[in-house]
Amino acid sequence: MAENDGVTRPMQGVTNEAVARVEADAGARLDACLTLADPAAAGLPAVAGQAAREACALAARLQRHADEGRARAWLCTHLLRLGCYAELLAEAPLALALLDSAELAAERREVLRLVALSGSETGAHDAALDAAQELVRLTAGLGDHGTALSAAYGLAVCFERMGDSWQANRMLQQALNDHGAGAPDAVRLMALTALCAVAIGLMHRLRGVDAAADADTDAELHEALARARASGEQARALLARCPAPIYEVSILGNLGEVLLHQGEAAAAEPLLREALALATQRDLPAHSWRIQATLGDWLLAQGRSDEALAAMTALIEQAGAAAPQQTVIRAHHVAYGACRALGRYAAALSHFEIVERSERRRATAQLRAQSQLFVTRTESQQAQWQAEQARLEAQAQRARAAEFAESAEHDPLTGLGNRRHLARRCAELLPGAERESRPLALAQLDIDHFKRVNDGHGHAAGDRVLVMLAQLLRDNTRSRDVLVRHGGEEFVLVMPGLSLDSAAEVCERLRAGVAAQRWADAEQDGLALTVSIGLAAAPGYEVADLLHRADEALYRAKRDGRNRVELASGQPG
Repeated sequence: MAENDGVTRPMQGVTNEAVARVEADAGARLDACLTLADPAAAGLPAVAGQAAREACALAARLQRHADEGRARAWLCTHLLRLGCYAELLAEAPLALALLDSAELAAERREVLRLVALSGSETGAHDAALDAAQELVRLTAGLGDHGTALSAAYGLAVCFERMGDSWQANRMLQQALNDHGAGAPDAVRLMALTALCAVAIGLMHRLRGVDAAADADTDAELHEALARARASGEQARALLARCPAPIYEVSILGNLGEVLLHQGEAAAAEPLLREALALATQRDLPAHSWRIQATLGDWLLAQGRSDEALAAMTALIEQAGAAAPQQTVIRAHHVAYGACRALGRYAAALSHFEIVERSERRRATAQLRAQSQLFVTRTESQQAQWQAEQARLEAQAQRARAAEFAESAEHDPLTGLGNRRHLARRCAELLPGAERESRPLALAQLDIDHFKRVNDGHGHAAGDRVLVMLAQLLRDNTRSRDVLVRHGGEEFVLVMPGLSLDSAAEVCERLRAGVAAQRWADAEQDGLALTVSIGLAAAPGYEVADLLHRADEALYRAKRDGRNRVELASGQPG
């Protein structure tokens, strides 16, 4: 047997056509997996996550790197929904390595947000805060309300899980004030849901304080609940025009929990039951565990201690080590209360000790993270100020660049676009029109005998005629049309969406309008003007080709007597 020389050859008996068929099948399967994995499709996270894994493998094999990056980003989304935080943190670096292009900037920002959330849930505060701060840096200067609000959300979650619910609340509320009105509904929904959750977290921290002996704490507790309820109700109202299956579970569960702690147990129960049913139906275990813990609290408030203890014992066993730390603490806290009510003091003490140890571990981790990462309120405010300064500076630079670009693309005399503007707009319009085989026409318009105007009436009069003609053309074309002064007395008009016949009618109206125009306003009594127009239309979507064909038609219009519209050769007349 000959040694392998390192050259990959087709297997014996396998034709190039067969290989191409296999590759085409793989491409079709990849597209199907991407459709199933898309988080917007609202499929079950376990099923969608498996589709994302298969898409990753197929995209890598087919070297469709953008699709591989997108699939890995979507896999991270589904891992978060499943509560698989550690797996998400392991997967995220692979995704981020593929999301370094401008095309995938939004996916990169989303993965960073997911890392901030997952790291916060698992106590990996350094990874969480690094991701949140990079997200803020990427967002600064974009001038986009939605991305700014999303970045603030990621950073606020880090602060909340590191023990500073107050800073998290202020940050989110300020971000909503600054960006909420301009953000998409989906992002506002996410931020309002987070604000409600942060207020609930603050409420749980304040519940451990003897509120009866501290009027200020009691007032703050009630304020936190009121704030949680207001933001939760706003989020619920948004669901009507922005359906979001995942957030619907959170919103209903959060509102049920708030109502329970406001003493409205009867109103809380149906919300909690509905949230639990949806979480189970939609395969959201982490959400389900949290809602079950709240229902345990509800049972305890109803004096149904036996049921509360049984429910929490089952929850602790079911969730095991996979449950978020906060959910486990809450389950043991409810079990402790139930055991006390039932007179089972040894069991109560056991649950209490677990809660205390868990709380100490959490507090220690939070303090260590704050110490190691230098997270103080002052530094946070400084970081926010720096991000805001960067945003404002980038905004100013964009404004200057836009102003420069606008001046560079406009004819100073007529205010129309110039050749550079024509090139840019055609580069934007023509590829899409060609892809979808949409009609498009281009006309060249030239003033007949314009030299006589300049020679007989002076160049100032000629300039006034050009300005008046530009306004006439502007008044009689659509805002979506591209109208430019192409040089001297020549103008170009691009008409997307118009067939040759429709464009010819437009050009004929323009020609007749110029011939009927009274130019006395140009201080030239008795001056009569006409224009000749050459018209070309797609197919043939190259701007140079369209200009060439329109120019040839314009030449024929001039040669055959002027004051006429001529169609390009080969176009149906």
